Amino acid sequence: MVCILYKMVFMKQFFLFIFLSVAATTGFAQGSVTGKLIDKNDNSPLIGGSVVLLNIPDSSLYKGITADLDGNFTIDAVASGKYILKISYIGYKNLIKNVEVTDVPLALNTISLEQLGKDLKVVTIEDKAPTAVQKGDTTQYNASSYKTNPDASAEDLVTKLSGVTTNPDGSIQAHGEDVKKVLVDGKPFFGDDPSAVLKNLPADVIDKIQVFDDQSDQSKFTGINDGNTTKTINIITKPGMRNGTFGKVYAGYGYDDVYRAGGNVNFFKGDRRISIVAQSNNTNEQNFSADDLAGVASSSGGGGRGGRGATSGGAQGGGGNYGGGGAANNFLVNAKNGISKTNALGLNYSDKWGKKVTVSGSYFLNWSDNTATQVTNRRYLPISDTGQVYNENSVNNSTNINHRVNLRLEWKIDTSNSIIITPKFSLQHNTGNSNLTSANTIGDETLNNSASSYGSTTDAYSLSNDLLLQHKFNKVGRTFSVDLSTSYNSTDADSKLNSSTYYYNDTSVFSSILDQRSTLAKKGSNIGVNVIYTEPLSLKSILQFNYANSFNATENNKETYNYSAFNDTYSNLDTMLSNVFKSNYNTQKAGLGYRFNNTKLQFMAGVNYQYATLTSDQTFPYASNINRNYQNILPNAMMRINFSAKKNLRIMYRTQTVQPSVDQLQNVLNNSNPTQLSIGNPDLKQNYENTVFLRYSSTNTDKGSSFFAVLSGTLTDNYIANSTYTASRDTVRDGITLLRGTQLTRPVNMSGYMNTRAFITYGFPVSLIKSNFNVNAVASYSKTPGLVNDIVNYSNGQTYGGGITLSSNVSKQVDFTISTNASYNTVENTISKQSNTQYYNQTSKVKLNLIFLKNVVFATDLTNQFYKGLSAGYDQNYWLWNAGLGYKFLKNQQAEVRFTVNDILGQNTSITRNTTETYSEDVRTNLLQRYYMLTFTYNIKVYPVKKSS
Repeated sequence: MVCILYKMVFMKQFFLFIFLSVAATTGFAQGSVTGKLIDKNDNSPLIGGSVVLLNIPDSSLYKGITADLDGNFTIDAVASGKYILKISYIGYKNLIKNVEVTDVPLALNTISLEQLGKDLKVVTIEDKAPTAVQKGDTTQYNASSYKTNPDASAEDLVTKLSGVTTNPDGSIQAHGEDVKKVLVDGKPFFGDDPSAVLKNLPADVIDKIQVFDDQSDQSKFTGINDGNTTKTINIITKPGMRNGTFGKVYAGYGYDDVYRAGGNVNFFKGDRRISIVAQSNNTNEQNFSADDLAGVASSSGGGGRGGRGATSGGAQGGGGNYGGGGAANNFLVNAKNGISKTNALGLNYSDKWGKKVTVSGSYFLNWSDNTATQVTNRRYLPISDTGQVYNENSVNNSTNINHRVNLRLEWKIDTSNSIIITPKFSLQHNTGNSNLTSANTIGDETLNNSASSYGSTTDAYSLSNDLLLQHKFNKVGRTFSVDLSTSYNSTDADSKLNSSTYYYNDTSVFSSILDQRSTLAKKGSNIGVNVIYTEPLSLKSILQFNYANSFNATENNKETYNYSAFNDTYSNLDTMLSNVFKSNYNTQKAGLGYRFNNTKLQFMAGVNYQYATLTSDQTFPYASNINRNYQNILPNAMMRINFSAKKNLRIMYRTQTVQPSVDQLQNVLNNSNPTQLSIGNPDLKQNYENTVFLRYSSTNTDKGSSFFAVLSGTLTDNYIANSTYTASRDTVRDGITLLRGTQLTRPVNMSGYMNTRAFITYGFPVSLIKSNFNVNAVASYSKTPGLVNDIVNYSNGQTYGGGITLSSNVSKQVDFTISTNASYNTVENTISKQSNTQYYNQTSKVKLNLIFLKNVVFATDLTNQFYKGLSAGYDQNYWLWNAGLGYKFLKNQQAEVRFTVNDILGQNTSITRNTTETYSEDVRTNLLQRYYMLTFTYNIKVYPVKKSS
């Protein structure tokens, strides 16, 4: 009753707020100004060009905007009257003209800007490109302010930017958030694969780099942010290099049969762009997306490990071994570290078909073979005075073949109507094998030990499509859009498990032999629609009405058979490990939102009412069903305060619900590791998340400095946690026999989950040594609930860290980066103080590239990895040193021969600390160590020569 009253009061206050906002606004005659900026010479769009309206007669700023990724701009809600229009773009002559705006849209059509002349005696340079500028929520960096060597990649350039850092696994963070997408001139490049762009695009074709939170197409069209954003980098190429052929090809071979070969070639001709990338190597180089290893990387092992709430530190790696149970990815072998062979081929295409259709698409083929050897030491929270310890040695092999196709087609039918279609398709085949030995101990006493062999074959495909219909009415700000999304996925898998497990007690030894075969057939489909209508209330405010409906259906059929010696076949159906399960989840959501926008303040608030139904039907091994209804109020809000053109503050609040997955709901046992069992829970409820995000951005174009501060936090009700029960003696729990030392994990709903994170970064140039200096600091806190033998435990994790980076800006011949990043991590458990842990890790690196004697290239990098506070034998302090010496030749030094030595000291290793609410573990994984290689590289740079007039 209290909850219902709270919702009624909230709704009443919200509608009162909307009413007062509407009442406070009045209608005015309003119009808009539209156009497109292009280069006068090659007609390429001038992305990010500044378009402002100035008041007459004092030339004060009235409104402004920047050209989008196609050079188009629209200034909406302009009061009728006369203005001065000023258009500017770095390196081009300004355009200034008088315009008059009425209630009829003012279409300026195509506006051509002329580049500044190169004769410094005749032309006076009007602008000097600043290091970085802040444009609303977008931070734009000028590539010319950062010096890199002639053969540098986009990744080398991006990691020099203030606020951009590299994670230990090689992924990129910008302003404290993981970069999920990289665009090239606003268009997708190999789908949403950041690695494909950053590793294959040369730095010398880049003009500007934009970092922003990308919204959905529907949110950008309506102008109201729904809070579902993706940290995105947009690389803007130089106008003069949008016509030509560029890239590189390379081939190398070394001692002990190490090899690497591949390349990338880009064919740019105005709007039409074709890119080809290829690689083949056995040196652990992978420049493809995690999507291509979705099955492999997502398998976190069959040891009853909990995925959510885990924290980790150190180099990339992961514990666990292989999976089982009902989940599709449990049929795959975990092999995301170790040593990999890779063969990959990709094709990307983008173009404009006529004046109204823009298309982009990509195809990617990836084949990888990985072998990983891991040693795991896992310490569970103690039930009494002494905690149980799990030790594991495993060898995993996985072969993965993946095909991925992405397409995006945008049809601007006319000035009022457009259609966007984005289909996707992926096809995957995976085979894996794993062998492990493990033991559970308490002190010097062995509870059990096991030897297992596991193999699997998985075939899966998925396809999806998104159709967005958009319409603008004659009245500026009045829009209607419909987004229809569909998806379908299918997985078929076979697995085999052979294991021998021995259980020890004071008087006897019990052995358990498993010889099993399993099959899995899993299908899932989804259809959803989202309808949005916006109505302008005044020059500065808009009201939005929205309705969404989503239906998700899944089917799961798993059968496990034990070996029968009687007839020498796998004919004994194991009902504990088999089931037939269907689940449907349907949501209906309706709400409204309000947006207010002027030059100083942008404010958005909205609320949705959501009604959801969850039904499931299990027909085997016994009949059961679930039928639940959920009702939720989902508020959201966003505010951006523009203190000046260089400083702004953004605050966002959003809520969402997350339903349990079909794998979490299934009451089917996963026995892939016989001493660490897991099972689903059909009584799970959806969780409810509250998220707050705050970001302050400041750039000083005069000093070339930038400052960013981020604070975020999440509070979750009905959090899906892990309940782990360890049998201190032979027992039966939930109908499952647990021998002494065996563990059973199942998901449960618990309250009290929260996490917070603060991140700041400040960067500025150091003129004395011609370098850029960047410093960052981070602090985070998480509270993760869990059950340990039915006792509530809260795992409280804290991390404090920071880093500094000094990157050169001397010249293209001298390029160096010096950096260090450190973190101190603590975990405190309410159930047992003796299981509290703390550890420290620091990564320091020096990278140097020199070109001397015109043709000689020297490149080296030295990394120190330091760990303190891990398990006995896992603390590390090692050096990774790579170096190479090359010689450039042929015309324009386009060819190079280089001799390299990787891991000169032979110390490369991988150590990872993982912590959950029930255990902490340290994992050591094998990596590729010292090797020698001779490589030939040819750089392709062909650009048309402009004819002199």
